[in-house]
Amino acid sequence: MVGQVKSRALAIHGGEPAHTLRAPAYPRFDDEVFARIRTTLQHGPTQGLSKGHPVVRELEERVAELHGVPHGLCTSSGHGALQSALIGLEITGGDEVITSPYSWGASVSCILHNGAVPAFADVDPATGLLAPEALEAALTERTRALLVTHLYGQPADMTAIMAFAERHDLLVVEDGSQAHGARHRGRRVGSFGHASGFSTNGVKPLATTEGGYMVTRVADCYWKATISGQHAGRGELIGRASEPGFPDELRRGIDSLVYTYRPNLVTALLTLARLPQLDAENAERRRNAERLRELLAGIDYLSMPEYGADDEPVFHMVTLNFDAAAAGVTRDAYLAALNAEGVPAVGYVERGLHRSPRLSPDWDGPRVMWTEAIRRSGVDPTRLELPGCEAKVAASIELPWNYLGVDDEFVASVAGAFGKLDANLAELRAGAGA
Repeated sequence: MVGQVKSRALAIHGGEPAHTLRAPAYPRFDDEVFARIRTTLQHGPTQGLSKGHPVVRELEERVAELHGVPHGLCTSSGHGALQSALIGLEITGGDEVITSPYSWGASVSCILHNGAVPAFADVDPATGLLAPEALEAALTERTRALLVTHLYGQPADMTAIMAFAERHDLLVVEDGSQAHGARHRGRRVGSFGHASGFSTNGVKPLATTEGGYMVTRVADCYWKATISGQHAGRGELIGRASEPGFPDELRRGIDSLVYTYRPNLVTALLTLARLPQLDAENAERRRNAERLRELLAGIDYLSMPEYGADDEPVFHMVTLNFDAAAAGVTRDAYLAALNAEGVPAVGYVERGLHRSPRLSPDWDGPRVMWTEAIRRSGVDPTRLELPGCEAKVAASIELPWNYLGVDDEFVASVAGAFGKLDANLAELRAGAGA
């Protein structure tokens, strides 16, 4: 069953677009948070260097509570949150970190920027998530950790992944940058690993401007992250070393050689304003995504991943899989036609991260900080064969899905664009030269 088809002629060939409804503004903020921001900017302090600032303390306590762990650390970005986790767990010095090749680059660049080396394991071709059964092939004597991405808000199989990590005495970092509030077997992501990083940029399920946070169940991870990624404190600037519980043995490491991943107070206040809405908005996204699944059920060359009964994805994006052979047209030609119909669809991961030319030990372009570490590892990631990743890259279609409210008309209009293409496949094939 597909949504209403408004026009027969394909928009890419001059017809009227099928989907013309405007997406609702996202995110939205009320006057109360603007008033609080104004008060903070007017009366200060406008910089929050530790939990000594009430806004920083409130947000860090709230995100820790959200994920059911003792420690939260606000950061300037999701990348900063992930690298803070690696810093806090002391994953560096050529340590290998098994991770996904099918992701946005921040989940790999944080490893590289901390002096560690990514080791890529293959993914499930339906979801694009790390396949637990593929982890063993990436394991070496230098493996120290796993970095697991909950891409598109889909929870990875943390039960199997944590069992693997425990067998091999590995640390685990979760990348929940697209998965705030998602659950695996009833438990929120971000609470399984030793530490986790989240982004709060303007399109994420917990959306602000640009920011992030780390959460961890390991006290030492929190404190070590603060002295290298924040500001521990010096002179009149009250920093993290002033917080109760700061370990005396770390004081000799306090200096100004830090990454500037400190929080922005405006972003922190926006995050606090959005937190109470998170679960309700995620439920709305899920209902709308399931409605889309129902409407697309009759198109046999399109599919959405299936999830376990106890798993709850959060759908800030919806990922679809396109069977080009069954459709008789390439994925890219289909994407172009879908965009012409008014649906802003993309193939979010352009290529597997292991195929990034700058990861080659033979890279001869502008120098990057990690080339020597890659060479010393003895592995050329660009030569890895990861068929699950390649299949997902080739088949993947992603739709933005920050559509809040149970809006059958809007979802039916999106589905109608797919229905229109389905009704005109012969025209699309001819136009694409199929």
